Amino acid sequence: MAELPSDLKKLETVLGAFDILKYLYAQPDKAGDGDDIMDDLELGTRRFDKAKRRLVTRNYIQMRSDYVYELTRKGLESAEILLDIDKLHGDASEGGIQRQLALVLPRNFVYGTTSPLKIGIEPSSEFSDEANLIVRVTPVNAALGEYNEMATLSSDALILETTITPSAFDKARIKVEVYQMQEDDFAELGGMYVDVVVVDEGDTGSEFAYTTDLTFA
Repeated sequence: MAELPSDLKKLETVLGAFDILKYLYAQPDKAGDGDDIMDDLELGTRRFDKAKRRLVTRNYIQMRSDYVYELTRKGLESAEILLDIDKLHGDASEGGIQRQLALVLPRNFVYGTTSPLKIGIEPSSEFSDEANLIVRVTPVNAALGEYNEMATLSSDALILETTITPSAFDKARIKVEVYQMQEDDFAELGGMYVDVVVVDEGDTGSEFAYTTDLTFA
């Protein structure tokens, strides 16, 4: 990748900051609402707040009187630099290694019945190093069994298993987020959420795998 200016180099480790600059640059008025930025970039509140504070403090973005964030002159110039680098070298994600993430669940839940829940990451011969991961599972309207979200990924397949018990609601949601641990922060690799119907009685049905791709730099 081309050498970043010193100011942007300091911002490089703030996850989401570069994405916010490029996102605002793509908007017609170079501005965006905070909720829209988080939704469109799929940034969590904690990550967005950290990146936003750093961008405001260093004068890349500012908040208007209508609570919309807009690029400053410095932010505009920095976004153009980032986009020029992307054009020359491609996004880091395009050159990364993709591995499929699978969430395996029954086709439906039965209220009060505990079902198996499995998370898998496919093997990859391109993956030469080990990666320390946090595989976070967040259930809504359900209770997760014993589960350790810390895992080490090699070139082999990774399989994590636990159980899930639905509460008395029509649906339960299971959200999976995967992060790679780095020296002083976490890199978000991808994730997904799945809604599963909860029935009062009957059979849970056969297991079904929901999949998405994770991208490793």
